[in-house]
Amino acid sequence: MALITRLSRLLRADLHAVLDRLEAPELVLAQAIREMEQALDLERRRLRRLDRELQRLRERESEQERLLEQNGLALDDCLAAEREDLARPVIRRRLETERRLEALRPRRRETETERARCAPLLAERESRLADLRARAAIHDAESESESDPTDCDPIWSGADPLIRDAEVEVALLQAKRRREARS
Repeated sequence: MALITRLSRLLRADLHAVLDRLEAPELVLAQAIREMEQALDLERRRLRRLDRELQRLRERESEQERLLEQNGLALDDCLAAEREDLARPVIRRRLETERRLEALRPRRRETETERARCAPLLAERESRLADLRARAAIHDAESESESDPTDCDPIWSGADPLIRDAEVEVALLQAKRRREARS
């Protein structure tokens, strides 16, 4: 029984090694970039749709406010002429307009809130995509330099080394500490 278990482990390990070799990192990275671009495209379309909806709601709200003002002026004219029979339909239109306006305002605020929530997320995702593209470019450059036998080691060739953000932050803190120690 132990022999069969060991053989099955060996076969699984070999199978996983073959799959690792088949799964080229540059292809996986390229696929991840494509998927992120598609997701970003959907987010951009959603943001544009929210912008159009917000514009439409603002226009309708403005139109209702204009109608409300016209109804107010018409009501003033009817009351000045002591024509209550004409004032009643104007009051009805005014009440209807006020209710439509009351219904539009929360929808506009919700749309504004949704847009305000989506815009920073889109910017963050675009930043992540740019970072992933930069990583892919670095990976491509590294794979090209590895495949070129005439190219020497990048550390010795004077190529710029990759500096991480954390290293910059640590160096900044050290420089501040040295400066404070001098003063």
